[in-house]
Amino acid sequence: MGILDGIENRYLLESFEDHETGSGVKYIVADYRYPFCPKNNIRRIEFENGGSYLYSSVFLSDRQVFQPLYPCAQRIADCFFKLTPIDKALVLGCAGCTVPRFLINRYKSCRVTGVEYSKTLIEIADKYFISDRMKERFELINDDAFMFVKEAAPDSYSLVFVDIFVAEKIHSSVFSQGFYDDLYRICGDDSIVIINLFGLTGKKARELSVSITAAFDVKYVVEDLRKYFLALIKTRSRTKLDAFEKRLKRYAEINDRIAAGDQYETKPTPHKKDQGL
Repeated sequence: MGILDGIENRYLLESFEDHETGSGVKYIVADYRYPFCPKNNIRRIEFENGGSYLYSSVFLSDRQVFQPLYPCAQRIADCFFKLTPIDKALVLGCAGCTVPRFLINRYKSCRVTGVEYSKTLIEIADKYFISDRMKERFELINDDAFMFVKEAAPDSYSLVFVDIFVAEKIHSSVFSQGFYDDLYRICGDDSIVIINLFGLTGKKARELSVSITAAFDVKYVVEDLRKYFLALIKTRSRTKLDAFEKRLKRYAEINDRIAAGDQYETKPTPHKKDQGL
């Protein structure tokens, strides 16, 4: 074990249980500090639920743009918005505010709205994870994400990130057709929805992408180290799509690409890693 891997670098800030929902989930907030590389200091909120262990984390330095968690999702956004600005972004499910922090640090004019169901997690986020710099362009709302999307105004967002879980499982409503119809409605032109499919196999991720009939122009299943994200794009610009795909292939594998209409139509092919599943 290296000197930077030792337990002496872990500093417990707070531990608590989620009494609000009665779920029995245990939470720990801790800092991981590296004396020889302070820019890599990380703050993490850790979840323990019946033996399952999950966490969300951020770099403590606002100078760190790309955050330690969800690098693939951050690259998807960055590849799509490489040459165009993000006006407004929506993050559904915030916990440690990893994605909001990335968006604030990366896109100087982007305003971010976060929606989180748990009041406990909102209190923790406000106390430990939302920096002073973020507060200028970030609003965290206590609400049901699905109702928020249903009631949001049309054409409101350039980017929507969906990270809605119950413990370690994706919320069942993420699989509903009505949810995708609502997402399409609230997205403006040249926009993208990125959905965290943690826990799904590649086969299940592609089955989900095929089942969605909302009018997104192109749907992608993107893989990074056997973790999958679904990217739904609303644009009529072939040039933008081609540039997005070229950039993205440097960082992750596009497992599936399903187009709406003849202009971009391709037939999905089985992924070699999923044979025999």
